[in-house]
Amino acid sequence: MTEERIARRYPAVEFPEIQGIWLTPLGINATLINLSATGLLVGCATRSAPGTVLTVQFKGTFKPATIESRVVRCEVAGIAVDGSLQFQLGLAFGTRIALAQDADETNGKPEAVGSDVPLAVVAAAAPRGPEPVLRNRW
Repeated sequence: MTEERIARRYPAVEFPEIQGIWLTPLGINATLINLSATGLLVGCATRSAPGTVLTVQFKGTFKPATIESRVVRCEVAGIAVDGSLQFQLGLAFGTRIALAQDADETNGKPEAVGSDVPLAVVAAAAPRGPEPVLRNRW
């Protein structure tokens, strides 16, 4: 049995080398909220269904510059001044990435870059509650 590594989340302020995020094929800019070795949370103006495969492109000097991901969560985060909805997307990476912050916590021993974490395992590990009951309240 392999040892499961928990990925710690770090807030966006800990990554000054990330000046922005571009999500393709949506073709939109997103704002980083937090990042871990296995995924990230971004804010954006476009909804995306869970299961959608996206490529995350990091603007700036962050490595890796791009990484394949899958949407595991999409929630309405608020309403902009112009009345448009703002969303938060939870994205799971196709492979685990190495973060300098993790190396600092493990006595300078960085985790392996690109160690395979199948998307099915990441998605299965996400906590899921009971299916919501949808009711039209209009």
